[in-house]
Amino acid sequence: MDSTSGFGELSDIDRSELQMAYGACVADIELFTRQQWWAGAYALVIYALLLAGVHQLVDPITEGGVRHWVLVVITWTICLYGLLAIKRMQISIVVGRRRLDRVRAHFGRAFQEIWSIARPREDIHRMLYGVMVLGAVLVTWMALDKAYAVALPLPGSTPLS
Repeated sequence: MDSTSGFGELSDIDRSELQMAYGACVADIELFTRQQWWAGAYALVIYALLLAGVHQLVDPITEGGVRHWVLVVITWTICLYGLLAIKRMQISIVVGRRRLDRVRAHFGRAFQEIWSIARPREDIHRMLYGVMVLGAVLVTWMALDKAYAVALPLPGSTPLS
């Protein structure tokens, strides 16, 4: 690479190390992003299994036990664990982006001009948080509805006369 590439006064070893660091950071960010999506997908599969468990295990006629509460506790444990996992991966993504910023600081002026164009924030993790919590709320509601016939209040619904 020549001096117009932005590496300027760097040695060949420094240039190759920057290239390796850039590639490693991009790969790490890609891996952690993919793992966030997998964590959300696994949680949804577990929620579906728990809903099947609700319909198989909870009997409103003979229910005097704690089966529905066990399913609710499992649901919220999965939710909290999933939220924690997504948060930890998000921290790793932010660290990777900061490292990339430091590597990019050594790039040339042309690259810096192109890279300085504003782009939207990537807040996919917030959507995954919402999916995790909404899924847990729905499983909880279904378990309690099956056990105690707790109807979901709907606005504007009136009993038929």
